[in-house]
Amino acid sequence: MESFPQQYAPWKDGCYLHTPLDKKLPPPTSKENSVSFKLMVPHAVDVAVIIGSEWVMLKKDEEDTWHGEADVAKVSGTSARVAVCAAYEGSADSYSTLLEYTA
Repeated sequence: MESFPQQYAPWKDGCYLHTPLDKKLPPPTSKENSVSFKLMVPHAVDVAVIIGSEWVMLKKDEEDTWHGEADVAKVSGTSARVAVCAAYEGSADSYSTLLEYTA
């Protein structure tokens, strides 16, 4: 494992990362262009993975756990920022950066 993704202040509010754990996202393979994201974000109303200018909204399943697939093929090997951001009740139109990865 290289290192944990860059954390921002809102991450410390009870969040937990299941996957991906490495700051550097895995390169796409011939079979798979996407990366699975799964994390716990207490009190979030929306969670998104932002790759360049593309937003991939994650889905909420059990209590505060969000998951989904984000296609990283087009930014793999570039310096594009891949961020996980969350919106909270009372400020649902404003997203806070939780984690940041490199492609």
